[in-house]
Amino acid sequence: MKRFLLTLIPMTLAGALNASPIVVTSPVDHLFVPKGFDNNDNVELMVLGKFPNTCFSRNKVDVKVNEDKINIKITALMSNQESNCEILDVSYLENVTVGNLQAGQYQILVNDTLKEELTVSESSSGSVDDHMYAMVHHVDLGFTGGLAGSVRLVGTRPNCIGLDHVEIISNDKDTFSILPIMKKVANDCTREKVYFDYPVRFNPRAVQNKNILLFVRTMDGKSVSALIER
Repeated sequence: MKRFLLTLIPMTLAGALNASPIVVTSPVDHLFVPKGFDNNDNVELMVLGKFPNTCFSRNKVDVKVNEDKINIKITALMSNQESNCEILDVSYLENVTVGNLQAGQYQILVNDTLKEELTVSESSSGSVDDHMYAMVHHVDLGFTGGLAGSVRLVGTRPNCIGLDHVEIISNDKDTFSILPIMKKVANDCTREKVYFDYPVRFNPRAVQNKNILLFVRTMDGKSVSALIER
């Protein structure tokens, strides 16, 4: 009996190792570079990719900044159990957090394939952000999927803060940066949260790319994004 157990255990371990997924470079199709970052901002980029089948899943993103070069590596996990995988396109939209950068011009390279430029301007104030943004939870694209140029920003706000106005910055290529700028409307701030639903209009024909990214700046320094496919 002991001899049987000693031979069974290595075979079981070998099977477990063979079943483990492997790390591969993710296929990437498009890099979105929003416009409007300054040296007080948390710079974020978005990468659109497509897995060829259900054997793939996301793994991690590595970002290295060396002077004016931003090198991004996106990897995926690939299962070696091909018999259990369905052959179909699985699209993904990866948020890449670069972090705070000095003002200047940067060259971006993603997986040695996608290349773009990023401009970071000098901030006009010493605060974390030049404006206070809304706490947006998600973007409602509506029945048309955003194709009509009308969406809604959904989230919560303190009872003493209200919407001032919404600024929209286009990079003239594929991305609309949406800045929902807030203002103080009362002196008495409580812990009460008020739900909001702000309508936003833009012109989809102002950019030429097949897919359009709506990149919404939020109060906590992170973005909320939505992809319009046309």
